[in-house]
Amino acid sequence: MIELTVTSIPFVLQILYLRWKGIPITLYNVHVSLFVWLALAFIVFFTVFYYYPKSYTGFVPFRTVPVVSENGGTVTAIKVDNGTRVEPGQVLFTVNAATEKAAVKTAELKLAEIDKSFGLAEAELRSAQASVDKEKAVLQQAVEVFDDQNSLRTRGSPAYNERRYQSAVADKAAGEAKVAQAQALLDEANIQLEDVLTAQRASADAALEQAKVELAKTTVRSQVNGVVDQLTLHIGARASQVAAKPAMLIVPDRDEAHPKRVFAGFSQVARSVLYVGMPAEVACDTNFNVAMVDSVLPARITAIQPEIAAGQIAPTGRLLEPREFSNRGEVAVLLEMAYPEHQKLLVNGSGCIVQTYDRNLGHGIFAHILGGLGIIKAWGLRIKVWIALVTGVGLAGGGH
Repeated sequence: MIELTVTSIPFVLQILYLRWKGIPITLYNVHVSLFVWLALAFIVFFTVFYYYPKSYTGFVPFRTVPVVSENGGTVTAIKVDNGTRVEPGQVLFTVNAATEKAAVKTAELKLAEIDKSFGLAEAELRSAQASVDKEKAVLQQAVEVFDDQNSLRTRGSPAYNERRYQSAVADKAAGEAKVAQAQALLDEANIQLEDVLTAQRASADAALEQAKVELAKTTVRSQVNGVVDQLTLHIGARASQVAAKPAMLIVPDRDEAHPKRVFAGFSQVARSVLYVGMPAEVACDTNFNVAMVDSVLPARITAIQPEIAAGQIAPTGRLLEPREFSNRGEVAVLLEMAYPEHQKLLVNGSGCIVQTYDRNLGHGIFAHILGGLGIIKAWGLRIKVWIALVTGVGLAGGGH
């Protein structure tokens, strides 16, 4: 409409001139100015639509965190409600923990039993050590008797007695065997204390830790800062373990690394005009107000998705039909507000119109003319916002 109005000036001037001269107004008299009007309208339409792409599919994306229970037990308590602001670690709800508590108790008793076994093993070790010392003392006495009898035998002493010598040999051998047996028992006690019980204790510690982890799963806590929404739980119900059917949703707060942005799709023919850093204006349904203050917000393109989503394919076990992709996809563009303070004016999920303005037009006269035509699109956007506000139909729709 604005384009037609601007380009009608030659035609209007011709009509006024004919009326001033008193010449009858006929198609023959105005056919030149009418042709000029149509030519100018075509040129302006083409120029404006090509160099100033517009998108009606903009929206403010946001994330949600589905909350499920890792243990699908019966809900015993709910600590939040819709609209509750939560922080990381805050309890959301709990499920029945009788089985998990019993497992923790069993693991604790097993650990206590092993701890007591350490005391018993240490006593057995001391007893085995005492046995080794005793047998070594007996062996030492037998060795001394043997050495005396062997010395008498070697010297051929009249005091030598064969029966006593054989008895000393037997006592020495028996003593060595008893020392070896006592040493074996001592080694076994050492292994039991240092290896077997230590391994059993480590296993019991791990079992207790696992039991405590399972018990902790019965208390569901928030992992983010945010606001609870779509709470569907009630006490006595079974807690869902499926992310597709969560017990509740948390809309997390945004951090500095993830400011509010507008995501919009443009026609594929606009891809050659769009570029990162391109200035734009954003008008969202939720920003309307009677005073028209902050209804249109300046923005800039920060990213352009290099792929067209409509063309993505996945293995399906059958050959593709190209006509399945006849619905042309859009060029996806991400925009940020030119002024950070405007981010708080954006409402999550709000639908928006995005109007871009090409500034890579050069510095010639033609470039200045093209730049001036951007005023047409700027005024058009504001008129559409005003009409949408008056009629109450919002910004939904198409066209330019």
